Amino acid sequence: MYRLLVVDDEAYALKSIMETVNWRSLGISEVYGAMDVEEARIIFCDQRIDVVICDIEMPGENGLELLEWLNQEQFSASVIFVTGHDRFEYVQAALRAGCFDYMLKPVRHELLLETVARSLRKLEQDREHNLLKRRMGKFEKVLRHHKQELVERFWNDVLYPAGKTPNNEALLSQLSLMEPDAADSGEFMLVLVSISGWKARFGIKDEEILEYAVMNRAEETVLENWPGAVLKSRNGELFIVVYHAQEQGRSIAELRRRCMGLVEDCGVYFYSRVKCYISLPGALCTLGSRSASLLKLERECAGDMKDVWVEGEQAHQMPEQLFGRKDWPAEIALLLQKGRHAELYQAVDEWFASYDKENPLSKEDLKALYYHLLSSLYQSFNQSGISIGYVIDAINVKREGSAPCTKSLAHLRLWTRQVIEMAIEHAANQKESEPTIVEQIEQYVKSRMSEEVSREEIASLLHFNPAYLSRLFKKETGSSLTDYIVSQRMEYAKKLLSQSDLKVSDVAEITGYSNFSYFSRLFKKQEGYSPIEFRKRYKGEAGI
Repeated sequence: MYRLLVVDDEAYALKSIMETVNWRSLGISEVYGAMDVEEARIIFCDQRIDVVICDIEMPGENGLELLEWLNQEQFSASVIFVTGHDRFEYVQAALRAGCFDYMLKPVRHELLLETVARSLRKLEQDREHNLLKRRMGKFEKVLRHHKQELVERFWNDVLYPAGKTPNNEALLSQLSLMEPDAADSGEFMLVLVSISGWKARFGIKDEEILEYAVMNRAEETVLENWPGAVLKSRNGELFIVVYHAQEQGRSIAELRRRCMGLVEDCGVYFYSRVKCYISLPGALCTLGSRSASLLKLERECAGDMKDVWVEGEQAHQMPEQLFGRKDWPAEIALLLQKGRHAELYQAVDEWFASYDKENPLSKEDLKALYYHLLSSLYQSFNQSGISIGYVIDAINVKREGSAPCTKSLAHLRLWTRQVIEMAIEHAANQKESEPTIVEQIEQYVKSRMSEEVSREEIASLLHFNPAYLSRLFKKETGSSLTDYIVSQRMEYAKKLLSQSDLKVSDVAEITGYSNFSYFSRLFKKQEGYSPIEFRKRYKGEAGI
């Protein structure tokens, strides 16, 4: 069933159109009347109107201004102008603004009925089209979600191949089906993005959000106008894959420059210490061995000051007799995750004890062992969701003036135990105390219900880029920051409407909306009822 609104400042004309035309023959169940534009606006805020029959010249605002308002507020009603003025500029302005038809008074009721019938048919076609568009949008969203899962699974299989080297042509064919941009790509380049620590204290949840921000920034800064992908592997590493690496302009030098930009941006905007490790160009089937090579390079370069490395470059090397033969215990990460700290310290002590049996280590050996330990500690704790960047900085400050941790094996053992103890304590304290970024946003919004609150204001308060803050909030909550602000205000409005006798216009102002009609429309869109209807229903159900 449909609803019709007639707007005319002449009472006789208004009553004639409302009462003498057989509107029910068109399925119109409700007919409303308004004698000016302001009255029409109020009706629009309270009811879903399908068709408007409107005069143009009226005291105060005219019909064209009403149509302009309907367009601005995105109402989907069909507008038919019925007027006694045949001025060309009126006709031109009405058609340009999107009215369905323009009729001159006096108009025969049969012709008016036919025109409204045509407008309803057009309205139904538009609504069916919009419904189909929304359904297609949902379908595309589902497809994108599943496509993302397939793409991530594909890259994990490529980066961590099981068994023999996969066939390059088969891999290319499979990738091209999911990523058309990768079709006929001869060579690929791989970048390992390593977050080695944070410059400020963050909870585990916030670190996950910031890691997501780093991935977004990598897509914008490193890939930019290049086809490729940014992904998180099943082991937690962040990788960038550059397609068509053989194309002109996609050189190692240019990729290094872009990675330097990513490192700088992450330090400024996301308080993170980032290093990038770039592979040489190669076929798709070689990316598994190249990822292993980059991970090895990451271990070797953990303590080096250099931020961007290319496969084949040399860092501090552990002597052959130290590296590999007694590598860092693999169970460290597992013991951390399960909270079995006594066994953890025992495993560390046994590892150091194995070196006590060797000939005394040289200064170079101890320094190499330190870098290896640094990398291993980062990896073990990151796998357990604990960041130790802040802890290592704190310990280094605490040890200022003391003997360096590389002075002897005993000093290195003490340093390692201090790092582990403080990291575990730091992680426990974070879980109990500091609110996450999302919690800080929620607290701020709830404390300023009557004020205009923008994402730019919140971003400035938390020292974040507004666009990134919105993405991070949506990733964590599933809702955009703007939608969250609206939903909280609507909840507050519902509370005021149900528990007080305040005017609806006062409720609108208290919840931060100076424009009553906008508040009313937004409330109805959110709750399914106008504020007035909501109050009536609530008080009716409550027997008030």
